[in-house]
Amino acid sequence: MAKKMLKAAILGFGGMGHCHASQYGEQKDVKLVAVCDIDPTKFKMDNVEINFGNSGKADVNALRCYECYEDLIKGEPDLDYIDICLPSDLHCEYSCRAMKDGFNVLCEKPMALNVKDCDKMIKTSYDTGKLLMIAQCLRFDEGFNAIRKAYESGKYGKLLRFSLKRMGGFPGGWFRDVKRSGGALMDLHIHDVDFILSMLGTPDSLTARGVVVKSGGVDDLGANFIYKDGPVVAAESSWFRASWQCGMSAIFEEATVEVMGGNITVYQVDKKKKETKIKGKNCYFNEIAYFAKCVKSGKRPEIAAIESTRDTIRVLELETKSALADGKIIKL
Repeated sequence: MAKKMLKAAILGFGGMGHCHASQYGEQKDVKLVAVCDIDPTKFKMDNVEINFGNSGKADVNALRCYECYEDLIKGEPDLDYIDICLPSDLHCEYSCRAMKDGFNVLCEKPMALNVKDCDKMIKTSYDTGKLLMIAQCLRFDEGFNAIRKAYESGKYGKLLRFSLKRMGGFPGGWFRDVKRSGGALMDLHIHDVDFILSMLGTPDSLTARGVVVKSGGVDDLGANFIYKDGPVVAAESSWFRASWQCGMSAIFEEATVEVMGGNITVYQVDKKKKETKIKGKNCYFNEIAYFAKCVKSGKRPEIAAIESTRDTIRVLELETKSALADGKIIKL
């Protein structure tokens, strides 16, 4: 019996929609068959520039194109899942609509802009029996997971300090309205916070300092996560830097492991540093492949369980509260 190839459609064909579309060509378990966006000019572009570079190319000519959600589900009733890449303020509404309409959902981050909407999405998933996963891509990134593996194995001893940064320029369009995007915290900082929580668990307390610049939100911020008897953890994000930069540094008792610019570097005192190029598929390809396997098996995603991605939004809400209160320490 031939192996079933799942069918998926992308809802929202902006920067991340194009990025996701570029990752379906070599998938073994799922085929992208359609895209949907209210702006038909998006269908004429096979790639776009996004904050960290180019989205990658997608063969749009091979896809059926729709200009509204209702036409999409009417024209593609046999979809196995819908890949939602809409603006952030629409994630809850359309994830819930899609699940109620009988479709599994892979949704771009952030899960939603507040915990209340996250809870609604979780409830809808369980009520309908449809699978939901949030595309927190760093959980599927080979480079960053090298740090996770070093931490979990204890290879280099105890983790003493963990620092993360993610910075770029001020984006355009709907991102500039904090009520739609959540600002830099929900666009950039969320990646590092989600990775911290997935690796180290919930901190005992946190403190954040930042500034409100143009979006109406805290768009340049540094945060500290306090773990009792744990490592010193800090993360910094901004929408107001001259160039894109991101990476992680983990200082262990016996080595420092850094992930930056597509490389993993291990530095040990009095030894020659080891630098290796990150191999394998990228995190966007990996998250799609993983979700497709979950849909085929009917098993709820574990690597990015919806309860855990909901907790990431809770921590970001508390960071905002701390930053607006001049760095007040907040216990979790």
